[in-house]
Amino acid sequence: MSEQLSLEAALNRFEQAMQTFEGAAVRVRQQLAASAAANNETHAMREDRSKLAAELDRTKARLSDQSRVTAEAVKRLDAAMAAVVRIVDKDGD
Repeated sequence: MSEQLSLEAALNRFEQAMQTFEGAAVRVRQQLAASAAANNETHAMREDRSKLAAELDRTKARLSDQSRVTAEAVKRLDAAMAAVVRIVDKDGD
């Protein structure tokens, strides 16, 4: 009888150990899934950052081009206004 009680106690301990192991396995799987999701999100964020950086560079280049064009237009307008003033002054004399 004592042997049977010992065997039943061992089986109970074994079942408890298996339940503990299965619980740990589930937690590990969940952590791995969460880690994979975090890695995927990090990768997506890095891609977005790269795209945004490239877009920012293009925007800066366009702004620089527009600044040069604006400066050239201002010079030409100044020259034209000066010419108009000279003509008006000459006609007024």
